[in-house]
Amino acid sequence: MKKIIFFITAMCLFAMHGCQKDIEAPINDIIITDQVEAAARPAIISGTVECPVSITKIELWIDSDENFSNHTVHDIELSDKAFSILVNELNFNTTYYYKYVVYNAVDMAELDTKSFTTMDSTLASVRTAEVSSITTNSAVCGGNVTSDGYLSVTARGVCWSTSPNPTITDNKTTDGSGTGSFTSNITGLTANTTYYVRAYATNNIGTAYGEEKSFTTLLSINGYDWVDLGLPSGLKWATCNVGATTPEGYGNFYAWGETTTKRLYDQSNSVTYNQEISDFSGNVTYDAARANWGSTWRMPTKAEMEELRDNCTWTWTSQNGVNGMRVTGPNGNSIFLPATGYCLGLSRYGVGERGYYWSSTPFESGTSNAYNLDFSSGYRNVYWDNRGYGRPVRPVSD
Repeated sequence: MKKIIFFITAMCLFAMHGCQKDIEAPINDIIITDQVEAAARPAIISGTVECPVSITKIELWIDSDENFSNHTVHDIELSDKAFSILVNELNFNTTYYYKYVVYNAVDMAELDTKSFTTMDSTLASVRTAEVSSITTNSAVCGGNVTSDGYLSVTARGVCWSTSPNPTITDNKTTDGSGTGSFTSNITGLTANTTYYVRAYATNNIGTAYGEEKSFTTLLSINGYDWVDLGLPSGLKWATCNVGATTPEGYGNFYAWGETTTKRLYDQSNSVTYNQEISDFSGNVTYDAARANWGSTWRMPTKAEMEELRDNCTWTWTSQNGVNGMRVTGPNGNSIFLPATGYCLGLSRYGVGERGYYWSSTPFESGTSNAYNLDFSSGYRNVYWDNRGYGRPVRPVSD
Protein backbone atom coordinates (compact mmCIF):
# COMPACT_ATOMS: atom_id res chain seq x y z
CA MET A 1 0.00 0.00 0.00
CA LYS A 2 2.81 2.48 0.83
CA LYS A 3 4.43 1.86 -2.55
CA ILE A 4 1.17 2.60 -4.35
CA ILE A 5 0.68 5.91 -2.47
CA PHE A 6 4.26 7.02 -3.27
CA PHE A 7 3.77 6.25 -6.96
CA ILE A 8 0.60 8.34 -7.17
CA THR A 9 2.26 11.28 -5.38
CA ALA A 10 5.21 11.22 -7.72
CA MET A 11 2.99 11.19 -10.78
CA CYS A 12 1.08 14.23 -9.49
CA LEU A 13 4.28 16.20 -9.00
CA PHE A 14 5.40 15.33 -12.51
CA ALA A 15 2.11 16.57 -13.95
CA MET A 16 2.30 19.85 -11.97
CA HIS A 17 5.78 20.86 -12.99
CA GLY A 18 6.10 19.46 -16.51
CA CYS A 19 9.78 18.49 -15.96
CA GLN A 20 11.44 15.14 -15.35
CA LYS A 21 11.51 14.37 -11.64
CA ASP A 22 14.74 13.21 -10.07
CA ILE A 23 14.50 14.49 -6.51
CA GLU A 24 18.09 13.51 -5.94
CA ALA A 25 19.45 15.68 -8.78
CA PRO A 26 21.14 18.96 -7.71
CA ILE A 27 18.97 22.02 -8.34
CA ASN A 28 21.78 23.79 -10.16
CA ASP A 29 21.78 21.08 -12.83
CA ILE A 30 19.01 23.04 -14.56
CA ILE A 31 20.05 24.25 -18.03
CA ILE A 32 18.71 27.53 -19.39
CA THR A 33 19.58 28.50 -22.95
CA ASP A 34 18.74 32.10 -23.83
CA GLN A 35 19.31 35.05 -26.15
CA VAL A 36 18.98 38.81 -25.66
CA GLU A 37 17.66 41.41 -28.11
CA ALA A 38 18.80 44.72 -26.67
CA ALA A 39 18.92 46.95 -29.74
CA ALA A 40 15.98 48.95 -28.46
CA ARG A 41 13.96 49.31 -25.31
CA PRO A 42 12.50 47.13 -23.93
CA ALA A 43 15.12 44.38 -24.10
CA ILE A 44 13.75 40.95 -24.92
CA ILE A 45 15.24 37.93 -23.13
CA SER A 46 13.96 34.59 -24.39
CA GLY A 47 15.03 30.99 -24.13
CA THR A 48 14.28 27.44 -23.07
CA VAL A 49 14.63 25.51 -19.80
CA GLU A 50 15.78 21.92 -19.32
CA CYS A 51 15.12 20.81 -15.74
CA PRO A 52 16.12 17.33 -14.51
CA VAL A 53 14.90 18.28 -11.03
CA SER A 54 11.59 19.37 -9.58
CA ILE A 55 11.35 23.17 -9.47
CA THR A 56 8.71 25.50 -8.09
CA LYS A 57 9.83 28.87 -9.51
CA ILE A 58 12.41 30.58 -11.75
CA GLU A 59 13.33 34.25 -11.36
CA LEU A 60 15.38 36.56 -13.55
CA TRP A 61 17.50 39.06 -11.65
CA ILE A 62 18.86 42.05 -13.57
CA ASP A 63 20.99 45.02 -12.51
CA SER A 64 23.56 47.47 -13.89
CA ASP A 65 25.69 46.52 -10.85
CA GLU A 66 27.52 43.22 -11.21
CA ASN A 67 26.92 42.60 -7.48
CA PHE A 68 23.14 42.90 -7.98
CA SER A 69 22.91 45.46 -5.19
CA ASN A 70 19.74 47.02 -6.60
CA HIS A 71 18.41 44.36 -8.91
CA THR A 72 14.91 43.94 -10.26
CA VAL A 73 13.19 40.58 -10.25
CA HIS A 74 11.13 39.10 -13.07
CA ASP A 75 9.17 35.88 -12.67
CA ILE A 76 9.57 33.47 -15.56
CA GLU A 77 6.49 31.69 -16.84
CA LEU A 78 7.17 28.65 -19.00
CA SER A 79 5.19 27.64 -22.05
CA ASP A 80 6.27 24.18 -23.15
CA LYS A 81 9.68 24.83 -21.53
CA ALA A 82 10.06 28.19 -23.38
CA PHE A 83 9.87 31.76 -22.07
CA SER A 84 10.14 35.37 -23.23
CA ILE A 85 10.46 38.44 -20.98
CA LEU A 86 10.29 42.16 -21.79
CA VAL A 87 12.66 44.18 -19.61
CA ASN A 88 11.63 47.84 -19.51
CA GLU A 89 13.15 51.03 -18.13
CA LEU A 90 16.69 50.37 -19.31
CA ASN A 91 19.22 53.09 -20.02
CA PHE A 92 20.88 53.48 -23.40
CA ASN A 93 24.45 52.34 -23.97
CA THR A 94 24.59 50.56 -20.61
CA THR A 95 25.86 47.12 -19.61
CA TYR A 96 23.41 45.05 -17.57
CA TYR A 97 24.07 41.87 -15.61
CA TYR A 98 21.51 39.16 -15.18
CA LYS A 99 21.18 35.66 -13.75
CA TYR A 100 18.52 33.05 -13.17
CA VAL A 101 17.56 32.02 -9.65
CA VAL A 102 15.88 28.62 -9.40
CA TYR A 103 13.78 27.35 -6.49
CA ASN A 104 12.39 24.00 -5.44
CA ALA A 105 10.52 23.06 -2.30
CA VAL A 106 13.61 23.03 -0.10
CA ASP A 107 16.41 24.86 -1.86
CA MET A 108 17.45 27.61 -4.31
CA ALA A 109 20.33 28.00 -6.72
CA GLU A 110 21.80 31.01 -8.57
CA LEU A 111 23.02 30.21 -12.08
CA ASP A 112 25.98 31.89 -13.73
CA THR A 113 25.89 35.66 -14.25
CA LYS A 114 25.56 36.90 -17.83
CA SER A 115 25.51 40.38 -19.36
CA PHE A 116 24.33 42.44 -22.33
CA THR A 117 24.77 46.06 -23.43
CA THR A 118 21.91 48.19 -24.68
CA MET A 119 22.28 50.19 -27.86
CA ASP A 120 22.91 53.90 -27.74
CA SER A 121 20.10 56.25 -28.80
CA THR A 122 20.51 57.85 -32.23
CA LEU A 123 18.97 60.36 -34.56
CA ALA A 124 15.79 59.26 -36.26
CA SER A 125 15.80 57.95 -39.84
CA VAL A 126 13.60 59.73 -42.38
CA ARG A 127 13.08 59.59 -46.14
CA THR A 128 11.88 62.42 -48.37
CA ALA A 129 8.87 61.85 -50.63
CA GLU A 130 8.72 62.92 -54.26
CA VAL A 131 7.51 66.47 -54.90
CA SER A 132 4.16 66.73 -56.67
CA SER A 133 1.31 69.14 -57.48
CA ILE A 134 3.77 71.93 -58.29
CA THR A 135 2.21 75.31 -59.08
CA THR A 136 3.53 78.86 -59.32
CA ASN A 137 3.48 79.26 -55.53
CA SER A 138 3.01 75.84 -53.91
CA ALA A 139 3.92 72.16 -53.99
CA VAL A 140 3.22 68.93 -52.10
CA CYS A 141 5.95 66.81 -50.54
CA GLY A 142 6.30 64.82 -47.29
CA GLY A 143 8.27 61.88 -46.01
CA ASN A 144 8.42 58.67 -44.02
CA VAL A 145 10.03 58.36 -40.56
CA THR A 146 11.33 54.80 -40.67
CA SER A 147 13.03 54.77 -37.24
CA ASP A 148 12.73 56.99 -34.17
CA GLY A 149 16.31 56.29 -32.98
CA TYR A 150 14.86 54.66 -29.81
CA LEU A 151 13.48 58.02 -28.68
CA SER A 152 10.12 59.61 -29.45
CA VAL A 153 10.00 61.75 -32.58
CA THR A 154 8.52 65.03 -31.34
CA ALA A 155 8.31 66.87 -34.68
CA ARG A 156 8.45 65.99 -38.36
CA GLY A 157 7.83 67.73 -41.67
CA VAL A 158 9.79 69.19 -44.56
CA CYS A 159 12.09 72.18 -44.82
CA TRP A 160 12.97 74.08 -47.97
CA SER A 161 15.16 76.84 -49.34
CA THR A 162 16.44 78.27 -52.59
CA SER A 163 19.87 76.98 -51.50
CA PRO A 164 20.88 73.32 -51.18
CA ASN A 165 20.74 71.43 -47.87
CA PRO A 166 17.86 73.27 -46.20
CA THR A 167 17.41 72.87 -42.43
CA ILE A 168 14.67 73.58 -39.91
CA THR A 169 16.10 77.09 -39.49
CA ASP A 170 14.81 77.74 -43.03
CA ASN A 171 11.17 77.50 -44.07
CA LYS A 172 9.49 74.36 -42.74
CA THR A 173 6.21 72.59 -42.11
CA THR A 174 5.25 70.72 -38.95
CA ASP A 175 3.27 67.58 -39.72
CA GLY A 176 2.71 65.66 -36.51
CA SER A 177 5.06 63.39 -34.59
CA GLY A 178 6.13 59.75 -34.35
CA THR A 179 7.11 57.31 -37.07
CA GLY A 180 5.36 56.61 -40.36
CA SER A 181 4.44 58.50 -43.52
CA PHE A 182 3.22 62.08 -43.66
CA THR A 183 2.24 64.66 -46.30
CA SER A 184 3.42 68.28 -46.31
CA ASN A 185 1.89 71.25 -48.14
CA ILE A 186 4.54 73.77 -49.14
CA THR A 187 3.13 77.26 -49.72
CA GLY A 188 4.29 80.85 -50.18
CA LEU A 189 6.68 80.08 -53.04
CA THR A 190 7.81 82.35 -55.87
CA ALA A 191 7.04 81.56 -59.51
CA ASN A 192 9.76 80.19 -61.80
CA THR A 193 12.12 79.50 -58.87
CA THR A 194 14.13 76.38 -58.03
CA TYR A 195 13.72 75.10 -54.48
CA TYR A 196 15.48 72.41 -52.47
CA VAL A 197 13.48 70.37 -49.97
CA ARG A 198 14.26 67.71 -47.33
CA ALA A 199 12.08 65.81 -44.88
CA TYR A 200 13.14 66.06 -41.24
CA ALA A 201 12.44 64.27 -37.96
CA THR A 202 13.41 65.53 -34.49
CA ASN A 203 13.95 63.51 -31.31
CA ASN A 204 15.80 64.34 -28.07
CA ILE A 205 19.15 63.70 -29.73
CA GLY A 206 18.59 66.18 -32.55
CA THR A 207 17.17 66.52 -36.07
CA ALA A 208 17.70 64.05 -38.89
CA TYR A 209 17.15 64.87 -42.58
CA GLY A 210 16.10 62.81 -45.58
CA GLU A 211 17.37 62.94 -49.11
CA GLU A 212 17.33 66.29 -50.84
CA LYS A 213 14.83 66.85 -53.67
CA SER A 214 14.64 69.86 -55.97
CA PHE A 215 11.81 71.32 -58.01
CA THR A 216 11.04 74.49 -59.96
CA THR A 217 7.80 76.38 -59.52
CA LEU A 218 5.77 77.15 -62.59
CA LEU A 219 5.20 80.27 -64.60
CA SER A 220 1.71 81.50 -65.33
CA ILE A 221 -0.04 83.27 -68.16
CA ASN A 222 -2.98 85.39 -67.11
CA GLY A 223 -3.03 83.54 -63.78
CA TYR A 224 -2.93 80.00 -65.22
CA ASP A 225 0.13 77.75 -64.75
CA TRP A 226 2.03 76.08 -67.56
CA VAL A 227 4.82 73.55 -68.07
CA ASP A 228 7.58 73.44 -70.67
CA LEU A 229 7.80 69.75 -71.63
CA GLY A 230 10.82 70.23 -73.88
CA LEU A 231 8.83 69.57 -77.06
CA PRO A 232 10.37 70.37 -80.47
CA SER A 233 7.89 73.22 -80.98
CA GLY A 234 8.58 74.74 -77.55
CA LEU A 235 4.81 74.71 -76.89
CA LYS A 236 3.68 75.42 -73.34
CA TRP A 237 1.00 73.07 -71.95
CA ALA A 238 -1.34 74.18 -69.17
CA THR A 239 -1.30 72.21 -65.93
CA CYS A 240 -5.10 71.88 -65.67
CA ASN A 241 -8.24 71.85 -67.79
CA VAL A 242 -10.44 74.84 -68.47
CA GLY A 243 -12.78 75.11 -65.49
CA ALA A 244 -10.53 73.08 -63.15
CA THR A 245 -8.41 74.40 -60.29
CA THR A 246 -6.14 71.35 -59.87
CA PRO A 247 -4.29 69.12 -62.36
CA GLU A 248 -6.58 66.19 -61.54
CA GLY A 249 -9.80 68.23 -61.82
CA TYR A 250 -12.03 67.34 -64.78
CA GLY A 251 -13.05 70.94 -65.41
CA ASN A 252 -15.79 71.94 -67.85
CA PHE A 253 -17.12 69.97 -70.81
CA TYR A 254 -17.68 71.66 -74.16
CA ALA A 255 -19.10 70.62 -77.49
CA TRP A 256 -16.56 71.22 -80.26
CA GLY A 257 -16.37 74.88 -81.25
CA GLU A 258 -18.45 76.07 -78.29
CA THR A 259 -17.22 78.22 -75.43
CA THR A 260 -19.90 77.64 -72.77
CA THR A 261 -21.15 74.54 -71.01
CA LYS A 262 -24.66 73.14 -71.27
CA ARG A 263 -26.82 70.42 -69.76
CA LEU A 264 -27.51 68.36 -72.90
CA TYR A 265 -24.77 67.35 -75.34
CA ASP A 266 -26.01 66.11 -78.67
CA GLN A 267 -25.53 66.81 -82.36
CA SER A 268 -29.05 68.24 -82.43
CA ASN A 269 -27.96 71.25 -80.34
CA SER A 270 -24.36 71.45 -81.55
CA VAL A 271 -23.58 74.94 -82.86
CA THR A 272 -20.91 73.71 -85.29
CA TYR A 273 -22.49 70.46 -86.47
CA ASN A 274 -22.62 70.40 -90.30
CA GLN A 275 -20.94 73.82 -90.40
CA GLU A 276 -17.91 74.54 -92.61
CA ILE A 277 -15.35 75.72 -90.05
CA SER A 278 -11.57 75.68 -90.42
CA ASP A 279 -9.06 75.21 -87.60
CA PHE A 280 -10.01 77.87 -85.02
CA SER A 281 -7.15 77.72 -82.49
CA GLY A 282 -6.99 81.17 -80.88
CA ASN A 283 -10.31 82.34 -82.35
CA VAL A 284 -12.30 83.65 -79.39
CA THR A 285 -15.61 82.84 -81.12
CA TYR A 286 -15.01 79.07 -81.13
CA ASP A 287 -11.98 78.44 -78.90
CA ALA A 288 -13.03 77.59 -75.31
CA ALA A 289 -9.48 78.17 -74.03
CA ARG A 290 -9.13 81.65 -75.52
CA ALA A 291 -12.71 82.62 -74.60
CA ASN A 292 -12.39 81.53 -70.95
CA TRP A 293 -8.69 82.07 -70.12
CA GLY A 294 -7.81 84.91 -72.46
CA SER A 295 -4.30 86.19 -73.19
CA THR A 296 -2.32 83.78 -75.41
CA TRP A 297 -4.11 80.62 -74.27
CA ARG A 298 -5.72 78.56 -77.02
CA MET A 299 -6.85 75.05 -77.84
CA PRO A 300 -4.16 72.74 -79.28
CA THR A 301 -4.32 71.79 -82.93
CA LYS A 302 -4.37 68.20 -84.18
CA ALA A 303 -0.65 68.48 -85.06
CA GLU A 304 0.20 69.75 -81.58
CA MET A 305 -1.66 66.86 -79.96
CA GLU A 306 0.25 64.46 -82.21
CA GLU A 307 3.50 66.11 -81.10
CA LEU A 308 2.50 65.46 -77.48
CA ARG A 309 1.60 61.86 -78.33
CA ASP A 310 4.79 61.10 -80.24
CA ASN A 311 7.43 62.88 -78.14
CA CYS A 312 6.37 62.10 -74.58
CA THR A 313 6.30 59.10 -72.26
CA TRP A 314 2.73 58.19 -71.27
CA THR A 315 2.13 56.46 -67.94
CA TRP A 316 -1.27 55.39 -66.68
CA THR A 317 -1.44 56.31 -63.00
CA SER A 318 -3.59 57.75 -60.23
CA GLN A 319 -3.10 61.23 -58.77
CA ASN A 320 -4.95 62.13 -55.58
CA GLY A 321 -7.33 59.28 -56.27
CA VAL A 322 -8.02 60.26 -59.91
CA ASN A 323 -7.07 57.96 -62.80
CA GLY A 324 -5.30 59.43 -65.77
CA MET A 325 -2.09 59.77 -67.77
CA ARG A 326 1.19 61.20 -66.54
CA VAL A 327 2.68 62.70 -69.72
CA THR A 328 6.42 63.26 -69.36
CA GLY A 329 8.30 65.36 -71.89
CA PRO A 330 11.85 64.94 -73.22
CA ASN A 331 13.18 67.30 -70.52
CA GLY A 332 11.62 65.30 -67.65
CA ASN A 333 8.82 67.75 -66.88
CA SER A 334 5.28 66.37 -66.94
CA ILE A 335 1.58 67.14 -66.93
CA PHE A 336 -1.31 65.03 -65.67
CA LEU A 337 -4.34 64.42 -67.90
CA PRO A 338 -7.28 63.00 -65.92
CA ALA A 339 -9.43 60.29 -67.48
CA THR A 340 -12.50 62.49 -67.70
CA GLY A 341 -14.77 60.45 -69.93
CA TYR A 342 -17.18 62.35 -72.19
CA CYS A 343 -20.73 63.75 -72.16
CA LEU A 344 -23.49 62.51 -74.46
CA GLY A 345 -27.08 63.48 -73.96
CA LEU A 346 -27.60 63.97 -70.22
CA SER A 347 -25.03 61.35 -69.17
CA ARG A 348 -21.28 60.99 -68.82
CA TYR A 349 -19.44 57.88 -69.99
CA GLY A 350 -15.97 56.37 -69.43
CA VAL A 351 -15.17 58.40 -66.31
CA GLY A 352 -11.93 57.13 -64.78
CA GLU A 353 -11.34 54.79 -67.72
CA ARG A 354 -10.78 57.01 -70.77
CA GLY A 355 -9.70 60.54 -71.49
CA TYR A 356 -11.01 62.69 -74.36
CA TYR A 357 -9.71 66.19 -75.13
CA TRP A 358 -10.84 68.39 -78.01
CA SER A 359 -8.38 69.84 -80.50
CA SER A 360 -9.22 72.89 -82.60
CA THR A 361 -8.93 71.00 -85.89
CA PRO A 362 -11.98 69.79 -87.87
CA PHE A 363 -12.05 66.39 -89.55
CA GLU A 364 -11.05 66.77 -93.21
CA SER A 365 -13.89 64.67 -94.59
CA GLY A 366 -17.29 66.13 -93.81
CA THR A 367 -18.58 68.67 -91.33
CA SER A 368 -19.90 66.53 -88.48
CA ASN A 369 -16.63 65.48 -86.79
CA ALA A 370 -13.45 66.97 -85.31
CA TYR A 371 -10.19 65.65 -83.95
CA ASN A 372 -9.62 64.85 -80.26
CA LEU A 373 -7.00 63.21 -78.07
CA ASP A 374 -8.31 59.83 -76.95
CA PHE A 375 -6.55 57.59 -74.39
CA SER A 376 -7.05 54.75 -71.92
CA SER A 377 -4.67 52.69 -69.78
CA GLY A 378 -3.30 50.85 -72.83
CA TYR A 379 -4.12 53.16 -75.72
CA ARG A 380 -3.55 56.73 -76.93
CA ASN A 381 -4.30 58.36 -80.25
CA VAL A 382 -5.53 61.50 -81.96
CA TYR A 383 -8.77 60.58 -83.69
CA TRP A 384 -11.97 62.18 -84.99
CA ASP A 385 -15.37 62.03 -83.34
CA ASN A 386 -18.79 63.68 -83.26
CA ARG A 387 -18.72 67.45 -82.65
CA GLY A 388 -21.78 67.29 -80.41
CA TYR A 389 -20.05 65.31 -77.65
CA GLY A 390 -19.04 67.17 -74.49
CA ARG A 391 -15.31 67.01 -73.81
CA PRO A 392 -12.76 68.91 -71.71
CA VAL A 393 -10.14 71.32 -73.06
CA ARG A 394 -6.45 71.45 -72.06
CA PRO A 395 -5.05 74.82 -73.21
CA VAL A 396 -1.66 75.55 -74.75
CA SER A 397 0.33 78.69 -75.44
CA ASP A 398 3.25 79.58 -77.69
